[in-house]
Amino acid sequence: MKKETENWLKIANNDLKIAEALFKEGLYLGVIEHSHAALEKLIKGIIVEKSNKTPPRIHSLLELVSLALIGNLEEDMKRLLQELDIKYIAVRYPEDIDYLQKSFPKETVQTILSRVKEVFKCLEKNIPK
Repeated sequence: MKKETENWLKIANNDLKIAEALFKEGLYLGVIEHSHAALEKLIKGIIVEKSNKTPPRIHSLLELVSLALIGNLEEDMKRLLQELDIKYIAVRYPEDIDYLQKSFPKETVQTILSRVKEVFKCLEKNIPK
């Protein structure tokens, strides 16, 4: 594994741990933001590993997956990435914070975090150990 890939993987795992800690604290908007960041950084690590290029400074998970040439993603995983892209923008640039917080109850965020962990494990398989 390339050193740069290893760095991306470390920070991706760090963001995933932060998302889990924020969930335990009931800070659900932060869970969305860090879950997205974890997947984004993991995919950027895959891009580095596969292409030897610096990943672009974009945040769209679907675009990054396409650039990483990851073909083994199931449709439900692609839907999660698309959903996270939309939620990330809403959380990052909130128009109405009170409404937004009500939109992400514990059960919803718990499901999202669980799905993110599944996708994370699946994507990690694209990086040789």
